Amino acid sequence: EDAYKTQVRIDDKPAYLDILDTAGQAEFTAMRDQYMRGGEGFIICYSITDRQSFQEAAEFKELIYRVRHTYDIPLVLVGNKIDLEEFRQVSTEEGMSLAREYSCSFFETSAALRFYIDDVFHGLVREIRKKESLLPMVEKKMKRKDSLWRKLKGSLKKKKESTT
Repeated sequence: EDAYKTQVRIDDKPAYLDILDTAGQAEFTAMRDQYMRGGEGFIICYSITDRQSFQEAAEFKELIYRVRHTYDIPLVLVGNKIDLEEFRQVSTEEGMSLAREYSCSFFETSAALRFYIDDVFHGLVREIRKKESLLPMVEKKMKRKDSLWRKLKGSLKKKKESTT
C-alpha cells in the first residue's frame, strides 16, 4: 500500500489529491474501507496483461457500494500496462464495456512510461467536480420539497385546529 498527497491545477482550479494505492492487497481491508468511506472518487485499475486483475476490478464497484451504500460515486476505470501490448489478455473493448456498465470514463495507460496518467487524475477530478456542481440543485429541490411539506403540514394543522 502506498499513500500520496499532492496538489495540482486542473482547468485552472487547484485540486488536492489524497491517493491510496492498495494494489489489490487484501490485507489492507480496514484502511481501504476507511478510505472508501471518505473518498470523493475512485480509480479502479487493472492490468491489461492479467485477466484476474480485470475480474477483480469488475467486482470493485460492488465493494465500494457495500461500504458507501450508493452507486453515485465518481469513478474512472483504467487498463494499465499498455506498454506490454504483446502480453495483453484484456481487450480494449472489454474495458470499454465495463466502463459503460459502470457509467464511468475509461482510459488505457502505462504507469511505467507515464502515458495518460495525468489524464486519468484530471478525468476523475472533473467527474468529482461535476457531481459537486449538481449537489446544490439537488439540495435546492430537497429544500423546496421540505418547504412545500411544511406549508401543507401547517395548513393541515390549521384545518384540524379549526375543526376541533
